[in-house]
Amino acid sequence: MSRARVAILALLAVCSCADRSIVVADRVFAVEAGLPVDAAPQVDAAPDTSSSCNACTLDEICRDGACKPKGTPTAVTLLACATPPCINVYNNCPIELFIHPVTDGTVVIDQGRITRLATGEQVQYGALPEINGGRIYAYYRQPSVLSAPVMPVSPMNQFIEMAVDKPDAGPVAQNYDISYVDYASLPVSVQATGGCRATICGARFDDWTRKLLDCPTELRNQYGAVGTCMGSYNFCITKDGAATYDTTREYCTKMQVAYGYPGSKIYGGVFPEHGAEDVAFWDQIAAYNRGTYAGNANASDYYLVQPYNDYARWVHRELGCQAYAFSTDDHQNNAGFIRCASPQLDVVFCPYD
Repeated sequence: MSRARVAILALLAVCSCADRSIVVADRVFAVEAGLPVDAAPQVDAAPDTSSSCNACTLDEICRDGACKPKGTPTAVTLLACATPPCINVYNNCPIELFIHPVTDGTVVIDQGRITRLATGEQVQYGALPEINGGRIYAYYRQPSVLSAPVMPVSPMNQFIEMAVDKPDAGPVAQNYDISYVDYASLPVSVQATGGCRATICGARFDDWTRKLLDCPTELRNQYGAVGTCMGSYNFCITKDGAATYDTTREYCTKMQVAYGYPGSKIYGGVFPEHGAEDVAFWDQIAAYNRGTYAGNANASDYYLVQPYNDYARWVHRELGCQAYAFSTDDHQNNAGFIRCASPQLDVVFCPYD
């Protein structure tokens, strides 16, 4: 894992709102450890035949139980970088968005101000310093607070993760990914200029909002046609009386039954006793999420046999995204994290026509 990705993962973003389940899933490392992986029990399972969308490509979305084309990626004209390094954010959604740059607190972008973008408008953040870890939030409802340098101000958002490397010698590098670990609400694409690869997740806006209604966990924070489909970790830590969904919902308890760990630990990667260097352990956790064996890099084998992470399957198979859907999704290079030498990063929300 790169230094930039580690720095991004270290960014804490806890919403200062009543819904404490918005706490970031892949950044929480302070819960009780479970049983050793080697001691985890195994269960027999049959192939899951509930959907015909397991063979959808990244250019397709699952609609009405079948793989359909997502549409055409939008050709937008983005601002040239006046004072590099820069980040451009463009709103191609048919709704207004409110853009909010947030960092780990070591630097502040644009004084933490929140900028309203109507459809077709964009904002550029230029002359950026080195950023060890940060996010660009897009709120789909105007928040009551319009400035905050290090914290999101509303759960009604989608974000991308980024970092900017400015070495003493050599070119500036952009580091970026789309994280749906915590929730998914808006489609987005991210790409650095100069021939760098894009990481993209989306479809036509109407198709996307219809897919949100198929959320396999729970759709919260709804406003208009948009809401947040909760990631598996956040779903399992939801309060249910004196307990949480970890012990009251089969979605979460199936991991305890199969592998001896609560669903929140497996979905959220909450094993503080295992460092990032313990690759074999994290390969196993990724495999539990995918319903396969540790180290399997053949994505066509994923999400065929229960138990697996249904939300992650929905992100990868139903939405057709190569993005983070659980905390260890970068194992076997399945999460779309990119580092590329470039002075400019372009972010487009709702990237398909």
